[in-house]
Amino acid sequence: MYDSIIVGAGLSGLTAATDLVAQGRDILVLEARDRVGGRVENAGLAGGEVVELGGQWVSEAHEQMRSLITAQGLAFAGPTSGDVVVKMHGTVSQVPSASAAKDSLTPFEFADLGQGLLRFRRLAERIAQNPVWTQANRAWLSQTLGQWINSNLRTDGGRAYFTALTARALGVAPESAALIDALAKAGDGVDLESLVAVNGDLAQQRVVGGVAQVADNLAIGLGDALRLSTPVVGIVREADHAVVVTRDGERLEARTVVVALPPRLLVDLTFDPPLPEERVQLAEKVPPGNVIKAFLVYDSPWWRRSGASGQMGADEGAVRVMFDTSDDTTGKGVLMGFFEGAEASGYGRLSVSLRQRAFEEVVEGAFGKAPSEPVEYLDRDWLSERYTGGCHGAHFAPGLWTTSGPVLAQPLDTVFFAGAEYATSFNGYMEGAVRRGHEVVDEVTAAL
Repeated sequence: MYDSIIVGAGLSGLTAATDLVAQGRDILVLEARDRVGGRVENAGLAGGEVVELGGQWVSEAHEQMRSLITAQGLAFAGPTSGDVVVKMHGTVSQVPSASAAKDSLTPFEFADLGQGLLRFRRLAERIAQNPVWTQANRAWLSQTLGQWINSNLRTDGGRAYFTALTARALGVAPESAALIDALAKAGDGVDLESLVAVNGDLAQQRVVGGVAQVADNLAIGLGDALRLSTPVVGIVREADHAVVVTRDGERLEARTVVVALPPRLLVDLTFDPPLPEERVQLAEKVPPGNVIKAFLVYDSPWWRRSGASGQMGADEGAVRVMFDTSDDTTGKGVLMGFFEGAEASGYGRLSVSLRQRAFEEVVEGAFGKAPSEPVEYLDRDWLSERYTGGCHGAHFAPGLWTTSGPVLAQPLDTVFFAGAEYATSFNGYMEGAVRRGHEVVDEVTAAL
């Protein structure tokens, strides 16, 4: 009998497994895919360049991720320099920095945006520091973020810019996101601009060669304790141990089990006895974000010739946020963009060639006509990924995280839970996944 079986080899599961191995525990990690990393994945382009199909951004605030990256001897790549393209109300502006993108607004709209950001930041600080006030105002805080924006910003431009920021930060429309959940994210120590990388804070740096190397290196350290291509279909909870059932019918016993999967995937497992109804309903109410991450590859980063950084933010279009993720050692130019929300749903039903054309049109609208056709296009539709079911992180409906979110991480007898959505800080980010991986080991250790 194993001390612990970890279901899922994403960053959280791998972190937990590594910590348990360091304690001398007898463990086994089961991963359904033929690779590790979960929502962190590298891909090679035809020219040898590496792109990151999933998570990639690391900031100074991401202490656990930075510690892992540094310990593994990996290097960071900083953001590109140059102007940022901002498309607002159909007008394209090229400004010296993303934070200066607000200069594309009229003075009155800029002032309105500023006071909105200030109000939002102060609210985030209040709910983080004053739980009594938060509890007393829970009904008011349960309104949607969209309702709050409409009530607290007075100009069309201010509302449009604020809405664009929050939509990119949360991966969902503000009309369906709870105000209190958005405030909780901001309370992790970054403001809205940082959340969407416009000030080079939360999303400032990438890992040279791709952040999936972190997962690969953790996996190497596990050796034979890791099994790939082994989907788990059920978990039987006994009084003093648990039995994990694989798709092939194998039954593996362990004193504890760590389920390191996105919450929505819990309903795909058969639990015996069944999960409490509250847990099932909660998992079903936590849908993942809907994102297609896309890459256009050119012979060179031609947009830099006009002083553009390759970064773009827009309030409309198929792709509304874009970054330059070129590897300067190859000479190729790589633009990365997101189809998000409704755009991801719509374009996800179309062919790859039509998505490429839509992305090219956005690029042309932002930087002008390219001197040559793209040499390659690649995208990842995370909603169609069977063992992920969407990205970025899961979306908690209005008020759900603050009222029921902590229930997700509560153990059930000998079964424990890990993953980015179970983290109390940096929820939904790679940093949150790693932190929760460490936390769950403390819980497991206490039970062994």
